[in-house]
Amino acid sequence: MLRLNKTPVRTSNNYGINDIGLDLELPEVRIFENATFEISSDDIEFNIEEPKSILNSKIGLELQSNYSVILTVPEYVKVKEPIRVTFEFDEDNTSLVDNIKIVMEEGSSAKFIIEYLSNNNNQKFFHDLKQETIAKENSNVSIVIANLLNEKSDSFIAIENNVKENAKVSHILAEFGGKTKISNYYSNLEGDRAENDLKTIYLGTNNDILDINYNIEEYGKSTKCNIEAQGAITKNARKNFKGTIDFKEGSSKSKGFENENCMILDENAKSKSLPMLLCHEEDVVGEHGVSSGKIDENKIFYIMTKGISYSEAKRLIVKANFNKIIKEIDDVKLSYLINQQIDRIIE
Repeated sequence: MLRLNKTPVRTSNNYGINDIGLDLELPEVRIFENATFEISSDDIEFNIEEPKSILNSKIGLELQSNYSVILTVPEYVKVKEPIRVTFEFDEDNTSLVDNIKIVMEEGSSAKFIIEYLSNNNNQKFFHDLKQETIAKENSNVSIVIANLLNEKSDSFIAIENNVKENAKVSHILAEFGGKTKISNYYSNLEGDRAENDLKTIYLGTNNDILDINYNIEEYGKSTKCNIEAQGAITKNARKNFKGTIDFKEGSSKSKGFENENCMILDENAKSKSLPMLLCHEEDVVGEHGVSSGKIDENKIFYIMTKGISYSEAKRLIVKANFNKIIKEIDDVKLSYLINQQIDRIIE
């Protein structure tokens, strides 16, 4: 059994949240050919590299990669239209271990959409992503990562950011696909006034396992970070959420906020949450909060008085909670696919 996704600071073993133990069938490495890139600007530097022999991530997996790409936005280039990267799994492309590195040079700005899709609901797929971001001084990047694989798949997403002075990195994660969904997010806010914004929506159903581990370290002065997670679990799904904001020495006048809300839609679904604030510096502001529980039956009853079924009322409430984050994706095609997934999962 593999012990993965360890918290940066261990808590009592009785909580059962320090890491996750998984028995995994690791895939045979094969060529993955079903990838498309929509590069919206001729200024973008696009390089497909020879895959690294072993790809390491903070999740703890060490696997041979089969896809590696670097996308660089040059100094002071402002890209208006999103850069879209799509990987589609099918019978000939069943496993993907990929490394996507985004380099934002000084003063640049861009938006990226990275999506993982599957067109076969009967095939089990395997996906392991390491997404690296380097945001240099005064750059601004927004990255959407959507896991929309089928319910039988295994999905591992690890993100690592290095954020320089006056730079901002924003991520939106849609964690919907896969029986196993493991995600790890690490940010180093190295420069003064560096910012990091992370928003997540997640869904779990059947016997799904979700393990979410976020760790943002603030080193520079007057840095700022925000973590917001909105989720729903149903049937026998199990979810762990671990969110850590760490104010390091030298991070005076910095701010960090985190909030997670998990809707529990069935009696057998289980949710655990561990928000943490660590502080090695004075004159900082940190806030955290989590909430989990059943949907208010009064809300469901009110919606049903409008002639709407019980299951559809649940969907509407879940969508309402997710909608603020979905609207920020600002992409009609992807928003439609996400709403399709909600309709499929929430019965």
